[in-house]
Amino acid sequence: MAERTIRFRVFRYDPDRDDEPRYEVYEVPYVEKMRILDALNYIHDHHDGTLSYRWVCRANQCGSCTVTVDGKPGPACKTEVPQDAEEITVEPLRVFPVIKDLVTDMERGYDKFLTLRPYLERASKPKRPEIILPEDIERVKEFRSCIECWACVSICPVVHEVWDDYAGPISMRKLAELSMDKRDILDRVSVALVEGMYNCTACKNCWAVCPQEIKIPEKAVEKLRARAIEKGLAPLPPHKVAIASIRNYWNPWMAPRGQRVRWAKHLDLPTSAETMLFAGCSPSLLKQNLVENVVRIFSAMGERIGYLGKEERCCSSPLLRVGEVSLFREMALANIDAMRKAGAKRIVVTCAGCYKAWKEDYREFFGDYGIEILHISEVMEKAIAEGRLKLKRVPENDITVTYHDPCHLGRAGGVYDPPRNVLRSIPGIRLVEMSRNRENSACCGSGGGVKTARPNLATTIGGTRLEMVRETGAETIISCCPWCEQNIEDSIKSGEFPDWKVRDLVDLVSAALD
Repeated sequence: MAERTIRFRVFRYDPDRDDEPRYEVYEVPYVEKMRILDALNYIHDHHDGTLSYRWVCRANQCGSCTVTVDGKPGPACKTEVPQDAEEITVEPLRVFPVIKDLVTDMERGYDKFLTLRPYLERASKPKRPEIILPEDIERVKEFRSCIECWACVSICPVVHEVWDDYAGPISMRKLAELSMDKRDILDRVSVALVEGMYNCTACKNCWAVCPQEIKIPEKAVEKLRARAIEKGLAPLPPHKVAIASIRNYWNPWMAPRGQRVRWAKHLDLPTSAETMLFAGCSPSLLKQNLVENVVRIFSAMGERIGYLGKEERCCSSPLLRVGEVSLFREMALANIDAMRKAGAKRIVVTCAGCYKAWKEDYREFFGDYGIEILHISEVMEKAIAEGRLKLKRVPENDITVTYHDPCHLGRAGGVYDPPRNVLRSIPGIRLVEMSRNRENSACCGSGGGVKTARPNLATTIGGTRLEMVRETGAETIISCCPWCEQNIEDSIKSGEFPDWKVRDLVDLVSAALD
């Protein structure tokens, strides 16, 4: 039996000799558990000894071998070759100039990194032996596992657009580490503010590619923002308006509290039920048809869903993202208490930001509060599979679509298959995937308070995402997040793009109800 081989499509470029980059394809025998580095070594030893790439430790400790594999950066010595792969594309890290083939020039990154003085600054020489208590160093330890592979910088959507305005994930990680180290005397929070910490979209792309799985958005950026607020250095003026609105009106849109429930007045929804809808601010105030369609879908399934009405507050994800922790805790606890009083055993949400808040953030702060959290796509997927939700072909759904994974639903919540399974169940829908999807999906640009404080940056990042849409040939963009949908629409208007439609998954299902 002939051995199985995999095609490796490898980026080749020598600036001293080549006019432009090219890709060369090599056949490599597959060996179980082989890594990308094994394949590169095979190519070098058996096909082309001029192939250039870095590697030192082979143990995921030095980060030197990091390359981009099928659009996702990671150490070649750790990245395993999928057993069912037929072709794999290997490229150098993005944002860095190519020296030769897969070797990049890291000088710009290190120059920027070193300006931060990424080492302990002390007031005086420490006494020996230096006694360090475990509790004094506990929060620092999770950051120190970084191997400086630069994968996070390579994948960061903000670095890709405005590296001069944002020091990048690796720098934020280091500044957070030093700011939490009691031995350090410098004002690292002020440095982080100057270096653009409010430009982070909290997309978690850096975490998704980090070989050490460091949660840079939550553990570094958001903690730095919280400390900036404690010191009176933040938030930014546009964020102050949103914070005041959430404090006074329980939503970030400066809308009176009573306006939140107008969409439901004619629906006679119970305020107490085992299954409760958390409508969210944006759907309730900006996209009322979205939550109305959720109720319609539940009716088609033969189920009744409850709604808190005036007792529902902002999930407060926007507060946490910008560092306003105190008000976040107050709002979150009030929401949890209201749902408990309503007898909720499960909560259904439509917004990706609300999903992350309820599913991840609330539990991070308050522990398991005993209520199941479901995204509407999960509910619809199950109902369709069980035959409780029947869909028919309608002209408006006879379209080719591509699905944009919201960062807070995908990377943060792990919800990838339900929206796609629902789309494939809708008669007439033809789903095509973008080059970056699922856990490697590109950010739309609206998260982390960026849409509020730097709308132009948000639409610039959104424009990069739309170039991936263009490659698919799709005519409609589907998502499950009002923030993503709004920013994608704004990005379409601000760039030279086709007049694509942007629709929520719920609306497609509602239109197809039998």
